[in-house]
Amino acid sequence: MKKIMMLLAVAALLLGVNGQAMAYFSNGDLIQVVYSGTTEIATDEGSLATLLAGGTTLNFSSPLANASVAYFDYTTTGGSLGTAWTSGNGASQTAKFGSANSFITAYNNASGLYATQTGSPAQVTVLTSNPDSYNTQMNGSGSSVGLMAGFIPSVGGIQQTEASLVNNGPVQQTLYQYVPSIVRGANSTGISVATINTGNVAATPVPPSILLMGSGLLGLAGIGRKRIA
Repeated sequence: MKKIMMLLAVAALLLGVNGQAMAYFSNGDLIQVVYSGTTEIATDEGSLATLLAGGTTLNFSSPLANASVAYFDYTTTGGSLGTAWTSGNGASQTAKFGSANSFITAYNNASGLYATQTGSPAQVTVLTSNPDSYNTQMNGSGSSVGLMAGFIPSVGGIQQTEASLVNNGPVQQTLYQYVPSIVRGANSTGISVATINTGNVAATPVPPSILLMGSGLLGLAGIGRKRIA
């Protein structure tokens, strides 16, 4: 029994250290945001570099039914330059000169909010009215929906970055990249780097590592009970 208790203590310690080592909603992680009414749910889909290494078609599920969905990411690459990624609905997308700082500020505020929330580490729920929410920061509290804080202007009055998950989708979007020289340079068309498919509503999965560890601990507990008997 003492050995089992020691194993449980070690497992708890490892889980705690592992949780502290994981930095969710950090630079380089693709963020999915879905919102409807007063509810906004953000999901850290993982390192974009890792995702793209597995192919240029990305498939995700929405945790919220009949919602609007958008994706974005930002990484610093030294100095004041950075690389931005935004979702898009059309065959092309153009960033607006002079609005990169607004996008970066909105990204920092929203990702900072998500990173400090409790609940599932990779997914958080906030109010759309929160001062640092995607809806407030990127959509201007509804005054500039789908414009990514003015970074991606509308074309003919139509926003380019969000899609509507009518009847839970699925919907298809394109992920565009804006490299450092473009982010701080002149207006430029984004580089298409991936296709994103957002499917039906799905519950947040339990990480496989946690499931494996849990089954292992149960097995050890069973062995301990047999020895005692």
